[in-house]
Amino acid sequence: MMRKFFLLTGIVFLCSITKAQRSIEGLIDAEKSFAAYSVANGTKDAFLKFLDSSGIIFDQGKPVNGIESWAKREKRPGILNWFPQYAEIAYSNDFGFTTGPWTFKPSPNDSVVTRGNYSTVWHINEKGEWKFLIDLGVSNTPEETDSFIIKEIKPIVEFEPGTGKSLIKMEKRFIKASHRSTKDAYQKYKSSVCYLNRNKRMPAWFEDAFYGVYDSMPKKIQYTINGSGIASTGDLGYVYGSTIINGKTDNYLRIWRKEQGGWKIALEVLRY
Repeated sequence: MMRKFFLLTGIVFLCSITKAQRSIEGLIDAEKSFAAYSVANGTKDAFLKFLDSSGIIFDQGKPVNGIESWAKREKRPGILNWFPQYAEIAYSNDFGFTTGPWTFKPSPNDSVVTRGNYSTVWHINEKGEWKFLIDLGVSNTPEETDSFIIKEIKPIVEFEPGTGKSLIKMEKRFIKASHRSTKDAYQKYKSSVCYLNRNKRMPAWFEDAFYGVYDSMPKKIQYTINGSGIASTGDLGYVYGSTIINGKTDNYLRIWRKEQGGWKIALEVLRY
């Protein structure tokens, strides 16, 4: 009987460790560790350590395997640092995203020469490690001094889980609607809790800021969907691809949240 007791205690202990890792705190800690490793060991080593084996980055407008791409690059000097300002996790507790400001300095003693905002999608891999699936940022944004973290803890509500097929269908609907009216498309498909990241602008996450983004957007954007991913619980997903704006090719990332009213945009990175 005593032997069974100790065995059961061990199982409970291991389960509690796993549960602690599969949490929004675990997601935030992974992002913080990624940034700290970048400062201590350099950007290349940090990306190679924290990228998922299937993780995507963008190289000259094209989505490529991140590990393969970074492995070919030379290690260069410079301090790339960042911190999560907003984090959200799926009901599965193994899939989520963070976003926040980043800075770059040529050396530890130099001043910041450029800054922006990043957005990263994470999941827990088969080894139980947080690894990131895709990362895309904007640049030349105003300085942000606040280091707060907002955590989106979802209420438990009844909703029909989304699918990869329904996610892509909604993405295509949004793109089609945006060709007719940018403002109307966002008002229809944007969640009430949403971040819009653009070059040269502070992140828009409240209504007055949203209108400023709508007014500044190019009138014509040609989207090409390149790929997507979705949480096992069907409540968070992402779509990424390329854009052509004024003859220039770039990339975009949209993170969608399944709500009672359907898929809604939770975060968007659009560069122009």
